[in-house]
Amino acid sequence: MAVFQIDPDVFELFPHARFAAVVARGVNNQGENPAVADLLDHAVGRVREQFSGGDPKSDPRIAIWREAFGARGWTPSKYLSSIEALVRRIAKGGDMPHISPAVDLANSVSLSLLVPIGVHDLGTAPNGIEVRLADPEDCFRPMGDSPDETPDQGEIVYVHDHDVRTRRWVWRQSRSGLVSPQTTDFLFPIDGFASVTATAISEAAERLAALVPKLLGGTTTVYHLDADHPSAG
Repeated sequence: MAVFQIDPDVFELFPHARFAAVVARGVNNQGENPAVADLLDHAVGRVREQFSGGDPKSDPRIAIWREAFGARGWTPSKYLSSIEALVRRIAKGGDMPHISPAVDLANSVSLSLLVPIGVHDLGTAPNGIEVRLADPEDCFRPMGDSPDETPDQGEIVYVHDHDVRTRRWVWRQSRSGLVSPQTTDFLFPIDGFASVTATAISEAAERLAALVPKLLGGTTTVYHLDADHPSAG
């Protein structure tokens, strides 16, 4: 059974979509990690400097997501990709909270290379995680106490069985997909497009694969996914 896979329908819609996946096992996600915190703070500082007084959507690595969302009928100004949301928050002077070592490390790499990076608990996804088009049985559990949602049919989602972990591709994560201090096995998916961010995706994957064992322990394996190689693990 694949740890991570992309349905062919996604590549039918976006032939140039590319994914990398870092699968990490035996990771220590507990307590504070000063080395990871420093990496995140440094990445935040560079983003704040780069985009101070500028518009994040002028960067091609962010603009490509606005184009993709618009192509699916998702208003780009309403539904921001995760990387654009992070960059805008920082550019406006907002703080970047330290959540946990694994999440902070992923965010530091994401901000450094301006590519979306997810963090998923494989312990709560024994059947693996798939990127596919939503169907009527799927359920999304928003953060907080908001009621459950049914994604639009045909919406691109990250999903475990029918439990939607991320809506609108890389827009918003569910509470059921959150990692905890006890999480030891992770999937870090990295999303992008061959035309703009293929190099950044590869660099992000290699960087994460090296930093996780060095700073958090455990082991990592890197996978690269496209239409001809749609599954990992």
